[in-house]
Amino acid sequence: MKTDYKREAQLVLQAQCRDRQALEALLRGVQRDLFRYIASLVGRDGAEDVLQDVFLQICRKLGFLRDPQSFRPWIYRTASRASFAFLRKERRYVPIDPDDSSVEEIPAASSQSFPGFAGQLMELIETLSPASRAVLMLHYMHEAPLEEVAAILEISIGTVKSRLAYGLSCLRESMEKEK
Repeated sequence: MKTDYKREAQLVLQAQCRDRQALEALLRGVQRDLFRYIASLVGRDGAEDVLQDVFLQICRKLGFLRDPQSFRPWIYRTASRASFAFLRKERRYVPIDPDDSSVEEIPAASSQSFPGFAGQLMELIETLSPASRAVLMLHYMHEAPLEEVAAILEISIGTVKSRLAYGLSCLRESMEKEK
């Protein structure tokens, strides 16, 4: 399902003017995608709590968003921060030391590229570090360009490429072990 960014920007403006129905429509429109993203980082058990925290932050800070067109990257950045804070609190976040070496840009595959393989792939992705998992999920599942992933996670493009390469390498190794 493609997002109607013009409609979303219009809802953001209306919500900033304290239109409750617009805010509810905005949150309903992003709830499923945000829940999937958060669940991929923290697991299904903690995802609802983190999503609730993210929605509270969105409600409190939406008035400060200057560019309604940047709503999606802003909410994913908010969700990433909340997810990493949750993992730190749970002591499950282990930051990796990113290697900023250049990696050739890897084109995003459509989510329909692996129909029978999706369940197994998600299990393998869950074994990755949260940092690599966030990059993989944003780039491949949510089809965000690498530059947008860097903006969302507030890291350099080199770090995004490094985490993407590291995550894909780990996935390849895991798949080879399962053969």
